[in-house]
Amino acid sequence: MADTFGRFAALPIGPLLAARDGGLTLATTAAADLNRCARSDFALIAGVVGVEFALWGDDDLSAVVGFVTPAAPLNQAPGTNGEGIGWELATGRLIQGIGAIATGLPLVQHGDIVGMRVSFGSPSRLHLYLNGSLVHQRDLLLAGPLHFAASLAATKAGGLCLAVNAGQWGARSDAAVAGWRLDQAQPTATRLADADWLSAPGDSPANARYEGLVAEGVNLVQELSFWPWGGDPVSQSAAAECVVADAEGMLDGLALSGGSGASVQILMVDETAMLADAVPVFRCAIDQIEINDDGSKSLHLRDAHDYLAQPINRGVFLPNVASLAWKPQPVVIGAVASVPAAGGNSDATSMFLADGPVYVDAVMDRGDLMEPGTFEVAPDHQQLLMKSPPVMPVVVDLSSVGAGMAPATLSVAVAEIMGRLGMGAWSAADCAAVDAASGYAGVGYYAGTSITGRDALNAILPSYGAGCYQDATGVLRFVRVVAPESYEGLPAFELTDDHMASDLVGVPDEAPNLTRRMAYRPNAQALGASDLVTDVVDVPQARRDELTALYRGQVFAAGPLDAHYRRAEAADPVISLFWRAADAQAEIDRVVAIYQRQRFFYQVTVRGDQQLAPLPGQIGRLYYGRYGLADGKPVLVRRVERNPATGDVVLTLWG
Repeated sequence: MADTFGRFAALPIGPLLAARDGGLTLATTAAADLNRCARSDFALIAGVVGVEFALWGDDDLSAVVGFVTPAAPLNQAPGTNGEGIGWELATGRLIQGIGAIATGLPLVQHGDIVGMRVSFGSPSRLHLYLNGSLVHQRDLLLAGPLHFAASLAATKAGGLCLAVNAGQWGARSDAAVAGWRLDQAQPTATRLADADWLSAPGDSPANARYEGLVAEGVNLVQELSFWPWGGDPVSQSAAAECVVADAEGMLDGLALSGGSGASVQILMVDETAMLADAVPVFRCAIDQIEINDDGSKSLHLRDAHDYLAQPINRGVFLPNVASLAWKPQPVVIGAVASVPAAGGNSDATSMFLADGPVYVDAVMDRGDLMEPGTFEVAPDHQQLLMKSPPVMPVVVDLSSVGAGMAPATLSVAVAEIMGRLGMGAWSAADCAAVDAASGYAGVGYYAGTSITGRDALNAILPSYGAGCYQDATGVLRFVRVVAPESYEGLPAFELTDDHMASDLVGVPDEAPNLTRRMAYRPNAQALGASDLVTDVVDVPQARRDELTALYRGQVFAAGPLDAHYRRAEAADPVISLFWRAADAQAEIDRVVAIYQRQRFFYQVTVRGDQQLAPLPGQIGRLYYGRYGLADGKPVLVRRVERNPATGDVVLTLWG
């Protein structure tokens, strides 16, 4: 369930103040002094809470931010009476009641981010922040409940504007980390099983009843993708479904409310054992609950990493630049070519690059490389400051990792994505293993619009020939597709005719996306011919070709390829995110070498084996009396569909 952040209330509100953009911004409607107040739409009374503000405008900065009680008058600034406390941003004073209780605080400028945090207690504690740094703290002698509040003075309507952080930008301080949010009601746990079961008195929870409504267990699906195969994106890796006998309507309320996104944990335990002895089978989230009839419902479940559908952009642009207002700030991970610089003021002498600090390597105005001294990188390392207005468009080669166009390894890239989402249920060891096995320097990823974590993974993983899946505990695992015969360890499983409940089905791997060519170093923005200066000395033809293409270069794999894949000879290049040509060359050589022999998919069905639980990417050995499998063949697990309760397993193997 999404957090509900506090915003400025449209009503009640002080005279000549207006809450705009759904309460995200505050401005005056005419010339006004500080004797007015706007407050949040709800008050809080417990816990650790906080709020961040940003200010901009043509007028001199004259504003007060603070906290007020519900009884505070709205025709006075916060802190000018006994019902609140206020921070005068332009004077550096903290006021409460009859005067200043602290002076000498740093003076706030246009564009700064200020934060205020309260830890409710006896006494409560107040913390003040400027641009992420703690600048003052003291006991707060003000009883809750409290609203956050602000007052503005301006010479005209909209002369000074203030925005409250309700998730539009990444937290700059602990104030925004704490957040001004309503507590979410915790849903009551629904406990189901395939037979009526009661947890033991010593379990946690103790004596909990599990209703035996699940019919025929739960069907679980885990799958691995590889770009030559085509099909679904690499991060759509898991799903599950089951039928629930619900004649008494136990799940009616959940079904009618949708239940989408609710967390589900699936365990397996012997009916005579304790809950503490249960073995994790799967973690997932409800996708939908389908009502079949009055007696049954179908639960459709998706993988537990539902949060990957959330945007990873750290924030949006504030309305101080109309052309950028509320647009997502661009994402940069690793080394990226031709990142467009967005004008942050009227003459584009301030240009925004990314939502986090970056290292600038080259700046080009209409393709012409700008000389040192004609620009500088802003202290926040997110903007360029131009000495004079550029002609436009301006593109920049930059990196989020380090100087010299340092790319991001798989470990660094995935850590960045998961860090932006605030999640830790992923295997750093798997990513490190892929980095070590490949030896690649890394990649660069750019998104100029709102982008989800799943989309970012789908863009990055194919460069390594890797995919991901979710293990039984809910951890996101990463695995690289390799030729099964190259594996030198012990097989994860061995399957023969005797294990199979039906005939093996084999089909050729058509590898519809296979190609001999791999592009690298894609341009974040490919320029048009008319975007470049006409001088072919300043911008020679080779440079023009690089800047106007979708990518800066491509490589070709010349190794032998099975005749079955002859279409790959003329196929378009697959676009990787590698920065270095050597990495792209090594990867496409590896993929083509895999297909120097024809590959096949094999579907195998096993019944009643509750111990058989192979994972995507694992390599086993397959024996069968036909299709050249009599002596056994190493195979890689592409897809697993199994029911832990019945032991039914359907495997799609590749070799």
